Amino acid sequence: MRWAADRGLPVYRIPGGKQNSVFAYEDELALWSARGAGLAPSGDYEPDVQSPPPPDGFSGLIKWRLLAACLLAGLSVLIVVFLANGDKAATTPAMPRDPQVAADYVTARDLWARRTPDDLSRSIALFEAVIARQPDFAPAYASLAEAWLVRREYGDVGEAEAYGNASKAVDKALQLDPDLPAAHRAKGFIEYWWHYDAKRSLSSFQRALALDRKDGLTHFWYANVLSDIGQHDAALRQYNIAQLLLPGTPAIAVERACALWQAGKDADAIAALDALAAKHPADATIRNCLAWARIAEGDIAGYADELRELAAIRKEPKLMLLSRKLDQALKSDPDTAHLVLIDDARRELASGERQTRMTPAFYASAMGDRASLLVLASEAVKLGEQWQSANLVNRIAEKWRDDRQIAALIERLRADTSVADPG
Repeated sequence: MRWAADRGLPVYRIPGGKQNSVFAYEDELALWSARGAGLAPSGDYEPDVQSPPPPDGFSGLIKWRLLAACLLAGLSVLIVVFLANGDKAATTPAMPRDPQVAADYVTARDLWARRTPDDLSRSIALFEAVIARQPDFAPAYASLAEAWLVRREYGDVGEAEAYGNASKAVDKALQLDPDLPAAHRAKGFIEYWWHYDAKRSLSSFQRALALDRKDGLTHFWYANVLSDIGQHDAALRQYNIAQLLLPGTPAIAVERACALWQAGKDADAIAALDALAAKHPADATIRNCLAWARIAEGDIAGYADELRELAAIRKEPKLMLLSRKLDQALKSDPDTAHLVLIDDARRELASGERQTRMTPAFYASAMGDRASLLVLASEAVKLGEQWQSANLVNRIAEKWRDDRQIAALIERLRADTSVADPG
């Protein structure tokens, strides 16, 4: 704590208790040590924290690097990670061999964590630069994949481009290191949200956790999948662990609010999301979740409002165009405005940007459009689609439970997402 005050060491005090324990995040320690060693990241990155001066009594870069290395070695023993089954020491993450490349890698991770469109674009460029200078460093490929996966949610790219680039990076990471937890985590994300293969996704997440049970992001992304397939108790356990490992992370609070809607607690979800939107107005995920919640109630105007906000945040051209089309359709005929969403989904299916008809079918169902729902569900059955999202499928099934034709189609489309050991 003295070094925190004197030299900007990024450590935090744990509230309560008699021993005044402290903890630190390893990526912040690595960035702090790189700054102290005079290794400014490449490009125009501006750190959030002022770089500390060299410690008194040390002159020369070599002595500073030695001190920083010794400090990190000592702190690696003291870093506290809180898990549901007790405290365990954290492992030191792999870093590139070259100090300058390492500094750039840490900077890229920091930019990725900020989750703004500009920062995500810069992180991707910096990860690619790291890979160019050390092409055998598997974590950089896994990080690049994660940057593309997050950029599709917060940035200005479409699904096909983001998932395509992420898949290539994951494959390379696993080729270099088959036991890299982050690569299995990213693979699990892609398998579920792009390929709609719940069982393969769950297997990948469980593999990642077997390799590293102390990774908060793995628990977080695993929770998102468990929530979507209807394993709500298991998802809650994973969210709790993720929040212990990554305290104060806004994205976890957002996804937990979304999970309330997936569990059918619509009023609670909307209240929580509205509160989060007031606190984080530039968060794209909040607007996306609210859009789903609005249309689930048949509120197409509310959906259009959220879509407009989402498009303004992401600045993705196709999304902005869709928002304008929906606004125009609402002015013409609110009862048929949702057809704009269905037509756009068909465009995505034709171009390879969408894999199933589940989402447009949900739109049709929510708006009471039996004719469109029947066409979409019939096509999906003929093509052998399996719809993974228990939340969407359950909502469609419940609304049309007295319609034998629709009900039979939905049951044929319902995927088997059972999991033997979700914890």
